[in-house]
Amino acid sequence: MEFVFIPPYSPTLNAIEPLWKDLKREISPTIFEGKDHFKEFVTETFLRLSHRLSFAVDWIETFLLDIQRLQ
Repeated sequence: MEFVFIPPYSPTLNAIEPLWKDLKREISPTIFEGKDHFKEFVTETFLRLSHRLSFAVDWIETFLLDIQRLQ
């Protein structure tokens, strides 16, 4: 495991930010019946979106390849 320190307030460098953006986009138009429905929806949506690596491909190609070259 390699730690990659990024500057504060740089969401474009944080690989999880595009995932949160997509999650918020799917949640916002939805009306929930209650807390349990909300939790279930968020969990299922997060898992579905996080299985796509496309949200992190640019980040991986930009930063992890540089880190591997340094080793």
